[in-house]
Amino acid sequence: MRKRVKLEDIAKVVGISKMAVSLALRDHPSISEKTTKKVKKVAEELGYVPNRLAQSLVKGKSNTLAMLMSGPLHDDYQNQILRGAIPYAMRRGYTIFVGPMAQPQLESMYIEKYKNMMVDGFLGFHSITDNRINSENYQKLKDEGIPFVLYTKYFPDMETDYVVCNDFLGGYMMTKHLIELGHKEIGFVYGDLLFHSSEVQERIRGFQCAMEEHGIPYNSESYIPFHLHFHTKTTEDILTVNETFTKQLTSEKRPTALFVCNDIAASSVYIALKKLGLSIPEDISIGGYEGVYLGSIIDPPLTTIATPIEEIGEQACKILIDKIEGIIPSSTFVKVKLDPKLQVRNSTAPPKLIT
Repeated sequence: MRKRVKLEDIAKVVGISKMAVSLALRDHPSISEKTTKKVKKVAEELGYVPNRLAQSLVKGKSNTLAMLMSGPLHDDYQNQILRGAIPYAMRRGYTIFVGPMAQPQLESMYIEKYKNMMVDGFLGFHSITDNRINSENYQKLKDEGIPFVLYTKYFPDMETDYVVCNDFLGGYMMTKHLIELGHKEIGFVYGDLLFHSSEVQERIRGFQCAMEEHGIPYNSESYIPFHLHFHTKTTEDILTVNETFTKQLTSEKRPTALFVCNDIAASSVYIALKKLGLSIPEDISIGGYEGVYLGSIIDPPLTTIATPIEEIGEQACKILIDKIEGIIPSSTFVKVKLDPKLQVRNSTAPPKLIT
Protein backbone atom coordinates (compact mmCIF):
# COMPACT_ATOMS: atom_id res chain seq x y z
CA MET A 1 0.00 0.00 0.00
CA ARG A 2 1.37 3.38 -1.00
CA LYS A 3 2.32 5.64 1.90
CA ARG A 4 0.35 8.87 2.16
CA VAL A 5 2.44 11.94 1.35
CA LYS A 6 2.52 14.41 4.24
CA LEU A 7 3.42 18.08 4.53
CA GLU A 8 6.68 17.02 6.20
CA ASP A 9 7.69 15.14 3.05
CA ILE A 10 7.18 18.21 0.88
CA ALA A 11 8.97 20.43 3.42
CA LYS A 12 12.00 18.10 3.38
CA VAL A 13 12.32 18.26 -0.43
CA VAL A 14 11.80 22.03 -0.70
CA GLY A 15 13.90 22.82 2.36
CA ILE A 16 11.37 24.89 4.28
CA SER A 17 9.21 24.34 7.36
CA LYS A 18 6.00 22.32 7.47
CA MET A 19 4.08 25.50 8.36
CA ALA A 20 5.52 27.31 5.32
CA VAL A 21 4.40 24.42 3.08
CA SER A 22 0.88 24.62 4.52
CA LEU A 23 0.76 28.37 3.91
CA ALA A 24 2.10 28.02 0.36
CA LEU A 25 -0.53 25.43 -0.55
CA ARG A 26 -3.17 27.93 0.58
CA ASP A 27 -1.56 30.77 -1.45
CA HIS A 28 -0.88 32.75 1.70
CA PRO A 29 0.65 36.21 0.94
CA SER A 30 3.42 35.68 3.50
CA ILE A 31 5.02 33.09 1.17
CA SER A 32 6.74 34.32 -1.99
CA GLU A 33 5.29 33.45 -5.38
CA LYS A 34 8.49 31.58 -6.28
CA THR A 35 8.34 29.38 -3.18
CA THR A 36 4.61 28.79 -3.60
CA LYS A 37 5.11 27.54 -7.16
CA LYS A 38 7.97 25.26 -6.06
CA VAL A 39 5.91 23.81 -3.19
CA LYS A 40 2.95 23.07 -5.47
CA LYS A 41 5.22 21.50 -8.08
CA VAL A 42 6.84 19.19 -5.52
CA ALA A 43 3.42 18.37 -4.01
CA GLU A 44 2.16 17.32 -7.44
CA GLU A 45 5.26 15.24 -8.19
CA LEU A 46 5.02 13.43 -4.85
CA GLY A 47 1.27 12.81 -5.27
CA TYR A 48 0.19 14.85 -2.26
CA VAL A 49 -3.54 14.65 -1.45
CA PRO A 50 -4.89 17.22 1.05
CA ASN A 51 -6.39 15.86 4.27
CA ARG A 52 -9.91 17.16 3.90
CA LEU A 53 -10.92 16.04 7.38
CA ALA A 54 -8.09 18.01 8.94
CA GLN A 55 -9.01 21.02 6.83
CA SER A 56 -12.63 20.79 7.91
CA LEU A 57 -11.54 20.72 11.55
CA VAL A 58 -9.64 23.96 11.00
CA LYS A 59 -12.39 25.65 8.97
CA GLY A 60 -15.34 24.20 10.91
CA LYS A 61 -16.88 23.33 7.54
CA SER A 62 -16.56 20.18 5.43
CA ASN A 63 -18.52 21.11 2.28
CA THR A 64 -20.37 17.82 2.59
CA LEU A 65 -24.08 17.12 3.00
CA ALA A 66 -25.94 13.98 4.07
CA MET A 67 -29.13 12.79 2.40
CA LEU A 68 -31.29 10.47 4.50
CA MET A 69 -33.71 8.26 2.54
CA SER A 70 -36.25 6.26 4.52
CA GLY A 71 -38.02 3.21 3.18
CA PRO A 72 -37.09 0.70 0.48
CA LEU A 73 -35.52 2.09 -2.69
CA HIS A 74 -38.07 0.34 -4.87
CA ASP A 75 -38.49 2.86 -7.69
CA ASP A 76 -36.82 5.82 -9.33
CA TYR A 77 -38.31 8.48 -7.04
CA GLN A 78 -35.19 8.87 -4.91
CA ASN A 79 -33.05 8.51 -8.03
CA GLN A 80 -34.81 11.56 -9.48
CA ILE A 81 -34.33 13.44 -6.20
CA LEU A 82 -30.59 12.71 -6.46
CA ARG A 83 -30.54 13.84 -10.09
CA GLY A 84 -31.82 17.17 -8.89
CA ALA A 85 -29.70 17.51 -5.74
CA ILE A 86 -26.25 16.16 -6.63
CA PRO A 87 -25.42 18.30 -9.70
CA TYR A 88 -26.61 21.41 -7.88
CA ALA A 89 -24.51 20.57 -4.81
CA MET A 90 -21.44 19.99 -6.98
CA ARG A 91 -21.92 23.36 -8.68
CA ARG A 92 -21.90 24.98 -5.24
CA GLY A 93 -18.77 23.06 -4.19
CA TYR A 94 -20.45 20.40 -2.02
CA THR A 95 -20.63 16.61 -2.14
CA ILE A 96 -23.49 14.46 -0.82
CA PHE A 97 -23.34 11.30 1.27
CA VAL A 98 -26.42 9.09 0.76
CA GLY A 99 -27.89 7.07 3.61
CA PRO A 100 -30.64 4.66 2.50
CA MET A 101 -32.67 3.46 5.47
CA ALA A 102 -34.21 0.05 4.89
CA GLN A 103 -35.18 0.08 8.58
CA PRO A 104 -36.49 3.12 10.53
CA GLN A 105 -34.07 2.60 13.42
CA LEU A 106 -31.17 3.34 11.08
CA GLU A 107 -32.18 7.01 10.94
CA SER A 108 -30.67 7.97 14.30
CA MET A 109 -27.59 5.84 13.60
CA TYR A 110 -26.99 7.55 10.26
CA ILE A 111 -27.45 10.99 11.81
CA GLU A 112 -24.86 10.32 14.50
CA LYS A 113 -22.46 8.81 11.97
CA TYR A 114 -22.71 11.79 9.64
CA LYS A 115 -22.45 14.27 12.50
CA ASN A 116 -19.17 12.60 13.47
CA MET A 117 -18.06 13.01 9.86
CA MET A 118 -18.77 16.75 10.26
CA VAL A 119 -21.31 17.09 7.46
CA ASP A 120 -22.58 20.66 7.19
CA GLY A 121 -26.27 19.75 6.99
CA PHE A 122 -28.92 17.16 6.16
CA LEU A 123 -31.50 16.58 3.44
CA GLY A 124 -34.21 14.45 5.02
CA PHE A 125 -36.90 12.06 3.79
CA HIS A 126 -37.92 11.15 7.31
CA SER A 127 -38.77 7.67 8.53
CA ILE A 128 -42.06 6.30 9.86
CA THR A 129 -41.96 3.90 12.81
CA ASP A 130 -44.91 1.60 13.53
CA ASN A 131 -47.17 3.77 11.35
CA ARG A 132 -46.21 6.73 13.54
CA ILE A 133 -44.59 9.97 12.52
CA ASN A 134 -41.56 10.44 14.74
CA SER A 135 -39.84 13.82 14.62
CA GLU A 136 -37.45 13.22 17.53
CA ASN A 137 -34.29 12.82 15.42
CA TYR A 138 -34.93 16.06 13.56
CA GLN A 139 -35.98 17.93 16.70
CA LYS A 140 -32.60 16.99 18.14
CA LEU A 141 -30.83 18.36 15.05
CA LYS A 142 -32.85 21.54 15.36
CA ASP A 143 -31.97 21.89 19.05
CA GLU A 144 -28.29 21.44 18.19
CA GLY A 145 -28.46 24.12 15.50
CA ILE A 146 -27.58 21.71 12.67
CA PRO A 147 -29.31 22.80 9.45
CA PHE A 148 -31.60 20.40 7.62
CA VAL A 149 -34.24 20.58 4.90
CA LEU A 150 -37.00 18.01 4.57
CA TYR A 151 -38.17 16.92 1.14
CA THR A 152 -41.34 15.18 -0.10
CA LYS A 153 -42.95 15.19 3.37
CA TYR A 154 -42.72 17.34 6.48
CA PHE A 155 -43.67 17.39 10.15
CA PRO A 156 -46.94 19.30 10.67
CA ASP A 157 -46.03 19.90 14.33
CA MET A 158 -42.52 21.31 13.73
CA GLU A 159 -41.27 24.54 12.21
CA THR A 160 -38.75 23.41 9.60
CA ASP A 161 -37.51 24.14 6.11
CA TYR A 162 -39.06 21.84 3.52
CA VAL A 163 -39.67 21.36 -0.20
CA VAL A 164 -42.65 19.21 -1.14
CA CYS A 165 -45.23 18.79 -3.86
CA ASN A 166 -48.52 20.64 -3.48
CA ASP A 167 -50.21 17.37 -2.55
CA PHE A 168 -53.54 18.98 -1.74
CA LEU A 169 -53.71 20.30 -5.30
CA GLY A 170 -52.58 16.94 -6.72
CA GLY A 171 -55.21 15.06 -4.72
CA TYR A 172 -57.87 17.47 -5.90
CA MET A 173 -56.79 17.23 -9.55
CA MET A 174 -56.85 13.42 -9.67
CA THR A 175 -60.22 13.17 -7.94
CA LYS A 176 -61.69 15.84 -10.21
CA HIS A 177 -60.42 13.94 -13.26
CA LEU A 178 -62.18 10.75 -12.11
CA ILE A 179 -65.39 12.65 -11.33
CA GLU A 180 -65.38 14.33 -14.75
CA LEU A 181 -65.15 10.89 -16.35
CA GLY A 182 -68.44 10.09 -14.61
CA HIS A 183 -67.26 8.21 -11.50
CA LYS A 184 -69.14 8.71 -8.24
CA GLU A 185 -68.05 5.64 -6.31
CA ILE A 186 -64.37 6.48 -5.79
CA GLY A 187 -62.09 4.83 -3.23
CA PHE A 188 -58.86 6.31 -1.91
CA VAL A 189 -56.24 3.57 -1.50
CA TYR A 190 -53.29 4.25 0.77
CA GLY A 191 -50.16 2.30 1.66
CA ASP A 192 -50.86 1.15 5.19
CA LEU A 193 -47.51 2.43 6.49
CA LEU A 194 -47.95 5.94 5.07
CA PHE A 195 -51.43 6.99 6.17
CA HIS A 196 -50.28 9.59 8.73
CA SER A 197 -47.55 11.10 6.55
CA SER A 198 -48.08 14.70 5.43
CA GLU A 199 -48.04 13.71 1.76
CA VAL A 200 -50.89 11.20 2.07
CA GLN A 201 -52.92 13.40 4.44
CA GLU A 202 -52.69 16.32 2.00
CA ARG A 203 -53.75 14.09 -0.92
CA ILE A 204 -56.73 12.94 1.16
CA ARG A 205 -57.70 16.57 1.81
CA GLY A 206 -57.62 17.20 -1.94
CA PHE A 207 -59.74 14.09 -2.51
CA GLN A 208 -62.30 15.27 0.05
CA CYS A 209 -62.43 18.80 -1.38
CA ALA A 210 -63.16 17.59 -4.91
CA MET A 211 -65.83 15.15 -3.68
CA GLU A 212 -67.55 17.84 -1.62
CA GLU A 213 -67.32 20.40 -4.42
CA HIS A 214 -69.20 18.02 -6.74
CA GLY A 215 -71.71 16.94 -4.08
CA ILE A 216 -70.49 13.35 -3.97
CA PRO A 217 -70.70 11.66 -0.55
CA TYR A 218 -67.81 9.75 0.99
CA ASN A 219 -67.40 7.92 4.29
CA SER A 220 -64.91 5.85 6.25
CA GLU A 221 -65.23 3.01 3.74
CA SER A 222 -63.94 5.35 1.03
CA TYR A 223 -60.44 4.97 2.52
CA ILE A 224 -58.98 1.56 1.78
CA PRO A 225 -55.71 0.41 3.38
CA PHE A 226 -53.36 -1.62 1.23
CA HIS A 227 -50.29 -3.72 2.04
CA LEU A 228 -47.88 -3.45 -0.90
CA HIS A 229 -46.74 -6.59 -2.71
CA PHE A 230 -43.03 -6.18 -1.90
CA HIS A 231 -43.92 -6.46 1.80
CA THR A 232 -45.40 -9.92 1.24
CA LYS A 233 -43.49 -13.14 0.69
CA THR A 234 -45.01 -13.70 -2.75
CA THR A 235 -47.61 -11.98 -4.89
CA GLU A 236 -49.85 -14.97 -4.21
CA ASP A 237 -50.37 -13.57 -0.69
CA ILE A 238 -51.56 -10.18 -1.89
CA LEU A 239 -55.30 -10.83 -1.52
CA THR A 240 -54.89 -12.66 1.78
CA VAL A 241 -53.00 -9.80 3.44
CA ASN A 242 -55.42 -7.22 2.02
CA GLU A 243 -58.67 -8.52 3.45
CA THR A 244 -60.39 -5.10 3.61
CA PHE A 245 -59.41 -4.26 0.03
CA THR A 246 -60.56 -7.66 -1.24
CA LYS A 247 -63.87 -7.39 0.59
CA GLN A 248 -64.67 -3.94 -0.79
CA LEU A 249 -63.61 -4.77 -4.35
CA THR A 250 -65.77 -7.90 -4.45
CA SER A 251 -68.87 -6.30 -2.93
CA GLU A 252 -71.96 -5.38 -4.97
CA LYS A 253 -71.25 -1.69 -4.41
CA ARG A 254 -67.57 -1.80 -5.20
CA PRO A 255 -65.91 1.45 -6.34
CA THR A 256 -65.81 2.13 -10.08
CA ALA A 257 -62.53 4.03 -9.63
CA LEU A 258 -59.60 4.01 -7.23
CA PHE A 259 -57.29 6.92 -6.49
CA VAL A 260 -54.12 5.20 -5.22
CA CYS A 261 -51.79 7.27 -3.02
CA ASN A 262 -48.67 6.64 -5.14
CA ASP A 263 -47.58 4.83 -8.30
CA ILE A 264 -45.75 2.03 -6.52
CA ALA A 265 -48.85 1.20 -4.50
CA ALA A 266 -50.83 1.36 -7.76
CA SER A 267 -48.59 -1.31 -9.29
CA SER A 268 -49.50 -3.60 -6.37
CA VAL A 269 -53.17 -2.73 -6.75
CA TYR A 270 -52.91 -3.79 -10.42
CA ILE A 271 -51.74 -7.23 -9.30
CA ALA A 272 -54.57 -7.59 -6.79
CA LEU A 273 -57.27 -6.44 -9.23
CA LYS A 274 -56.13 -8.82 -11.94
CA LYS A 275 -56.22 -11.67 -9.42
CA LEU A 276 -59.83 -10.67 -8.71
CA GLY A 277 -60.59 -10.89 -12.45
CA LEU A 278 -61.14 -7.14 -12.87
CA SER A 279 -59.93 -5.36 -16.01
CA ILE A 280 -58.37 -1.88 -15.98
CA PRO A 281 -60.00 0.45 -16.99
CA GLU A 282 -62.99 -1.52 -18.38
CA ASP A 283 -64.16 -2.70 -14.94
CA ILE A 284 -62.39 -0.17 -12.75
CA SER A 285 -60.30 2.96 -13.33
CA ILE A 286 -57.03 3.51 -11.49
CA GLY A 287 -55.28 6.82 -10.83
CA GLY A 288 -51.85 7.07 -9.24
CA TYR A 289 -49.54 9.75 -7.90
CA GLU A 290 -45.89 10.84 -8.34
CA GLY A 291 -45.14 10.12 -11.99
CA VAL A 292 -42.28 7.65 -11.55
CA TYR A 293 -40.99 5.56 -14.45
CA LEU A 294 -42.86 2.40 -13.41
CA GLY A 295 -46.23 4.00 -14.11
CA SER A 296 -45.40 4.41 -17.79
CA ILE A 297 -44.51 0.75 -18.37
CA ILE A 298 -47.16 -1.19 -16.43
CA ASP A 299 -50.16 -2.45 -18.40
CA PRO A 300 -52.16 -0.35 -19.00
CA PRO A 301 -49.97 2.74 -18.54
CA LEU A 302 -51.03 4.56 -15.38
CA THR A 303 -52.87 7.87 -15.27
CA THR A 304 -51.04 9.76 -12.55
CA ILE A 305 -50.21 13.07 -10.92
CA ALA A 306 -46.71 13.88 -12.16
CA THR A 307 -44.73 15.61 -9.44
CA PRO A 308 -41.63 17.78 -10.09
CA ILE A 309 -39.29 15.34 -8.37
CA GLU A 310 -35.93 16.60 -9.67
CA GLU A 311 -36.93 20.16 -8.88
CA ILE A 312 -37.80 19.12 -5.32
CA GLY A 313 -34.28 17.67 -4.94
CA GLU A 314 -32.59 20.74 -6.40
CA GLN A 315 -34.58 23.29 -4.44
CA ALA A 316 -34.12 21.40 -1.17
CA CYS A 317 -30.37 21.32 -1.78
CA LYS A 318 -30.29 25.03 -2.63
CA ILE A 319 -32.14 26.01 0.53
CA LEU A 320 -29.86 23.84 2.67
CA ILE A 321 -26.66 25.33 1.24
CA ASP A 322 -28.09 28.85 1.50
CA LYS A 323 -28.82 28.18 5.19
CA ILE A 324 -25.33 26.75 5.75
CA GLU A 325 -23.70 29.77 4.09
CA GLY A 326 -25.87 32.31 5.89
CA ILE A 327 -27.64 33.53 2.74
CA ILE A 328 -30.90 32.56 4.42
CA PRO A 329 -30.97 33.37 8.16
CA SER A 330 -31.26 30.38 10.48
CA SER A 331 -34.33 32.00 12.05
CA THR A 332 -36.18 31.98 8.69
CA PHE A 333 -38.07 28.84 7.68
CA VAL A 334 -38.52 28.28 3.96
CA LYS A 335 -41.58 26.23 3.03
CA VAL A 336 -41.97 25.39 -0.65
CA LYS A 337 -44.86 23.54 -2.30
CA LEU A 338 -44.37 22.86 -6.00
CA ASP A 339 -47.37 22.30 -8.26
CA PRO A 340 -47.88 18.91 -9.97
CA LYS A 341 -49.53 18.09 -13.31
CA LEU A 342 -52.21 15.60 -14.27
CA GLN A 343 -50.85 13.01 -16.72
CA VAL A 344 -53.69 11.10 -18.38
CA ARG A 345 -52.88 7.65 -19.75
CA ASN A 346 -54.90 4.48 -20.34
CA SER A 347 -55.82 3.36 -16.82
CA THR A 348 -58.79 5.72 -16.47
CA ALA A 349 -62.01 5.78 -18.50
CA PRO A 350 -65.74 6.45 -17.99
CA PRO A 351 -67.45 3.86 -15.79
CA LYS A 352 -68.95 0.86 -17.54
CA LEU A 353 -72.72 1.02 -17.86
CA ILE A 354 -74.41 -1.94 -16.17
CA THR A 355 -77.47 -3.14 -18.02
